[in-house]
Amino acid sequence: TIITPQSGNETIFSFFSENDRYFPTEQQVMLNFQVENLDDSIKHLEKMGVPLVMEKTINEFGKFIWIEDPEGRRIELWEK
Repeated sequence: TIITPQSGNETIFSFFSENDRYFPTEQQVMLNFQVENLDDSIKHLEKMGVPLVMEKTINEFGKFIWIEDPEGRRIELWEK
């Protein structure tokens, strides 16, 4: 489901099957934030001391990394 309140501004809800291997089994939902420039975001995170949980991955949907919040929930950053 894609919600586009303004041109160039999207909220996307993606549903995966219960046995999908993309997400950790103990985590049912993952926040995904779209960024303009993933490499710049990685540099900024490094300066702040935020480690990457998943190194940059590139596929047909874009570029992705994972970080974790202070409670261990994974968050995905995505460059389209």
